[in-house]
Amino acid sequence: MPLLQSADWPLLIDLYFFLAGLAGGAFVIATIAHLVGGERSRNVVRVGYYVSLLALIPAPVLLTVDLGVPSRFMHMLAVTKPDPTIGMSAINIGSLHIKPFSPMNMGAWALLGFGVLAFLAALSVFLEDTKRGRDLSALRTTVGVIGGFFGFFLAAYPGVLLGATARPLFQSASFLGALFLAVGASTGAAAIALILSFVGQEAGGALSRLRQIIIPVLLLQAVTLALFLVKVGMSGGEGTAQSLALLLSGPYSLIFWVGAVAVGLIVPFVLQLASRQPGLVAISAVLILVGGFLVKYVIIAAGQVVLS
Repeated sequence: MPLLQSADWPLLIDLYFFLAGLAGGAFVIATIAHLVGGERSRNVVRVGYYVSLLALIPAPVLLTVDLGVPSRFMHMLAVTKPDPTIGMSAINIGSLHIKPFSPMNMGAWALLGFGVLAFLAALSVFLEDTKRGRDLSALRTTVGVIGGFFGFFLAAYPGVLLGATARPLFQSASFLGALFLAVGASTGAAAIALILSFVGQEAGGALSRLRQIIIPVLLLQAVTLALFLVKVGMSGGEGTAQSLALLLSGPYSLIFWVGAVAVGLIVPFVLQLASRQPGLVAISAVLILVGGFLVKYVIIAAGQVVLS
């Protein structure tokens, strides 16, 4: 995969990465609940698919605003340049040329495909909720399984994309995709739990089942974060050491240790273990969402400071 020359991601892109990961995580959790939970997990399925679609809606808007010119989003899907400027790896369809091995191209197509599937999943739930459709579980199974692969990719993709940039911290970060995938799962589950915590007694069973997802996912997030730091620390290189120092003991350390680790990871993990009360579940969910955004933001911000 060719290196990208720029890793200057503004706050809009940080927000896009966060929402896309949350959408992918919520979709996958809703699909798993649909496949293995049956009618008992109906609330998780409904809320999960709705959350996934709602989180995804701002994504193309954020990308378009960042690009500055709306037509550039279409350029990320396919271009009309002559073949020699595209390369032998391009897929040519008439005058259109798709670059399947381009990080930006893969991300744009994944976003488009996942958006269609998230809409269909949410629509199937809406039609059943409003009694306008028959049992659509078979359609939801097909859409959920296919969309689940897109959801996994979309959640992990930012880590892979950053790894393709010419910045020391990202080039050494082989666990970044796994970390972002874990963050997507934790924030997706937290968003579902936050909404269900306001529903009342009927969501008690759903919250209990979500708790069984959130606790191991937070552990996975902690493990992948530790592996990311260890791998980067072992890679050597002056630029990598400088970037890591910015994150762990420099100007970004307060956001990282207090915001991303303590508030966003350790405290909600303890709350999940300590209590099943809807109020504490809601607080825990909010902290997970805050921490999920901060861990992506601070890693991307620290990684952009050192150029080489």
